[in-house]
Amino acid sequence: MICRSCVVVCAALFSTACASSAQRPAAAATPPEPPLPRSSIAAVLQHKGELQLSEEQVRRLQDLDGQLERQNAALRQEADKKKAGGQSQTNAFQPGMGGRSRGGMGGHATGGKRGAPSNTNGPKSAEERMDDNDTSAYLEAEKILSESQRPRALEIASRFREVSWDRRHRKQPDG
Repeated sequence: MICRSCVVVCAALFSTACASSAQRPAAAATPPEPPLPRSSIAAVLQHKGELQLSEEQVRRLQDLDGQLERQNAALRQEADKKKAGGQSQTNAFQPGMGGRSRGGMGGHATGGKRGAPSNTNGPKSAEERMDDNDTSAYLEAEKILSESQRPRALEIASRFREVSWDRRHRKQPDG
């Protein structure tokens, strides 16, 4: 005969095993997110066929994107040196604090107002400066595009910025 406490222990072990096995597939079922383009311009270039970009436009946009990447590489090196030297970035983006990229390219993509920077009195973080570089480079890129290409290109670039912002801030711990 099986004692009552054995039944309770077996039931508890069984439910724990089921709960553990149910959690593992859920974590493994989330596929990794595809990598994002390195910039708003690179995102637009991925749609060159849809936008019917000419070879000259593609070349000029690639050149502009290369310049942006060199600027941002210098900022990343500077930030890495600060981290290695023990200096912290006191004004890094905080979730819910402004969200510079959230409203598209400077906020004008969706007609919304641009959020306030996270720290208006101090120097900008490397992330904020790279974000500003991306915006400036995209505004230069718009000059290369025709009037008919600009609305869709802005939509593509704004979507890239929104997804990029979401990914950066989702990974940050709440604080």
